[in-house]
This record gives sequence, structure tokens and C-alpha cells, in this order.
Amino acid sequence: MPNGNLPYTDDSLPTKMMTKLFEDVPYLGIFPRADENDDLIRMSFENIPGIKIGTKRIVLKHDTDAFQIKFDVMDKAYNNPSFENLEPYKTTSFFFNKYLRIINKIKPKETVIRLLGPFTMAQMISTKDDIQLLADKYFRKFLIQAVCVKAMWLISKVKELSPETIPIIMFEEPKLYQYGEVKRENEDVTKETVVLLYTKVFEKLHSYGAAVGVQCMEKCDWQVVTEAGADIISFDAYNNPNNLTVMADKINNFLAHGGYINWAIVPVMSESMIKTTSIDAIYNRFISTVENVIDSGVSERLAYNRAMVSVQGDLDSLPLIFAEKALILSTQLARKIPKKQ
Repeated sequence: MPNGNLPYTDDSLPTKMMTKLFEDVPYLGIFPRADENDDLIRMSFENIPGIKIGTKRIVLKHDTDAFQIKFDVMDKAYNNPSFENLEPYKTTSFFFNKYLRIINKIKPKETVIRLLGPFTMAQMISTKDDIQLLADKYFRKFLIQAVCVKAMWLISKVKELSPETIPIIMFEEPKLYQYGEVKRENEDVTKETVVLLYTKVFEKLHSYGAAVGVQCMEKCDWQVVTEAGADIISFDAYNNPNNLTVMADKINNFLAHGGYINWAIVPVMSESMIKTTSIDAIYNRFISTVENVIDSGVSERLAYNRAMVSVQGDLDSLPLIFAEKALILSTQLARKIPKKQ
């Protein structure tokens, strides 16, 4: 599974890397070294009604007639997602045009696009009256539609060039670990509320021809997204190898119903970690981690046959030689995953 921001400073080398390593599943990379404005926050919030991205916070100006008019327009796009209606929610990205050329040339079975997920967006947005967006039905609708129109615009651009390609929308949820705290602080943010939030997003994108995944590198409660119908969950299997063992029955059910686990296990948190590791070391760590989950009650066949692997996180802070080593190791590891009968 392709993952992480990339350290390239132009678009020629990543194009070669993408077509060599990720020909089967290219992805829309983010390149902050090439363009300081190329980041997941701007990509996810760009052109969303009422949003102002500042240097320290993201503000939602919702108490105006102009916002309500734009919200009504977004509602129309959400319910009638034609090219014309989705175009106002387009996003700009350093690599986007090259990415589309790759899609058009390769016509891959799948492709990966990362966006911020609705839970994290809710925690990042500020209002003048400090509203917890998840606690209010009006703002939950706003979150659902904002996430979906952005994703559907990206999906439509892929489908326009390669109708058979399945875009995998990977929702980055770095704040999902705060779920328990948010729920305790506000009684209106129940488990049912959060599950329904995700369910509506996932069902909408499924109906538009995409698969959906959720990634969180902190320890979190994966039940809210598995119950909502996610196709993939992605977690830090290097630092948090036991994150799934506490809910083995839920994970088994998730896999049995077609879900996949992405084991983000190739270490990239420091230059020394990736410099000194090898495919054998990573493979042994992967097997040990999966076996721990199997020992907790997850089916061996499902654990291995529905496994993906990736680097542990963003790569843009690494020297290029070590970032590429991490990407190569992740593709080598993917080929070595055992198949079980």
C-alpha cells in the first residue's frame, strides 16, 4: 500500500519511482519539498465553504448568509455529483497532473488518494463559539458533505481517464485516538454518532465507485470505522503492534466480510532506523506481529490473505536515498506475504 509524503523536489524522479514500484497501485503523492503549499490540510480543505486556513488554526465562518448559500450549493453537489457540480471543490496538488497522466497510461486496477478524515477535520476546525462540530447535527452534515464532495471530485478525475480503476480514498485520521476523550467531554458525541458519521461517508463514496480506508498511527479504537463499513484499516504496526489484539473478534469479523489490514511496519521515523534495517529484519518483524494477532484469536488465513504492508509514515524528512530504500523494502515485503489455504 503506497503511503506517506515524499521527499522529491521535482516531478520527474517520482514519476519514474511510481511507475516502477507502484505500477499496480499508483498514488497521489504529496511533495512539501517541491512546493511548501503541497500538504494534506490544504488539499482537504481547499474550496470548502466557510473555511479559512490560517497559519495556526483552521476557522469555519458559518454565521453568515453567504455561508448558508454556499452550503446549499455544496448540498446540491453532494446529492447530484455531476462533473459540473463537483468542479467548485477541486483541489490543486504539485503532482496532480503527472498523477493523472500515470493513471491514463497505466489504467491500474486501483489507485490511492489520501485525504483528511471527518473526525480529524472536526477537531481541527475552530468556530468563534468553540462548537464541537461532531455534537451538532447541522455541522455533522457539513463535515460529511465537505469530505464527500472533495473525494468525489478526485474520484471523477480518475474515472474520467480510467473507468475501471477503483480509487481507494485513504482517510488520514491522526486525531482518531482522541475519540474516547471527545466522547467523555460531550455527551452528544456517542459511539453511534461517530459510527453514523463514517457510515454516511463510506456509503456515499462506495456508491460513487470508490473503496475507503482509514489510517491512524496512534493507538485508537478501530471499532468505529470497522462497524461503519471501511474497506481498509491502516495502523502503525511497528510502534503499536498490539493495537488489534484487544479486539480480535471484531477484527476477525471485519476481515471475514472483505476488509483488509494495512500493516505500516517499515520504520521511517528516523534516518538511522531505515539505514540499518533489511528486508529479512522487516519480514521477521512482520511475521511476529501478525502471529501475535493470530494468537489473540484472528484467523491465520484471513490475517495473511487480507494483509497489505507499507512504510510507517511520511518520508519527506528523510534523505532521498533512505526514503527510496523504505519504499523498495515495502514493495519487497508485499511480495513476501505468505498465502494461507
